[in-house]
Amino acid sequence: MALSVPYHDLVAWLVAESGMTRPMLHIHAGMAIYLGMQLALRTRRGSTLAWLAVVQAALLNEVMNRLYHGSWRWADTGEDLVLTLFWPTICLAVSKWRRWRWEQTARPSSPGRHRPMQGLIPQPAR
Repeated sequence: MALSVPYHDLVAWLVAESGMTRPMLHIHAGMAIYLGMQLALRTRRGSTLAWLAVVQAALLNEVMNRLYHGSWRWADTGEDLVLTLFWPTICLAVSKWRRWRWEQTARPSSPGRHRPMQGLIPQPAR
């Protein structure tokens, strides 16, 4: 419980110094963690590992809030989790969907079907 007090003070300081509201900080923190983890892990767009890091950070934040306040504040916890995870989840979902679509169109196809990747890599002359 002793660690939750300085953590809460740090968050209060961030809110005061940034001029942002707590919900805005959740949104920005979620994206900052997601992008920072992608850079640190050197992963592609749509990194599940980076998204899981955001989930862990959001859950840790909520545990710290619970320790500080002495009880769960479910409405606040739910809102915080949604705000923190919203954009990283959208980025992950769009990237996974685009990768799936690319794999669908890049498969060998029947004659006459357009293949968007065909012709992009020059073939050596025979």
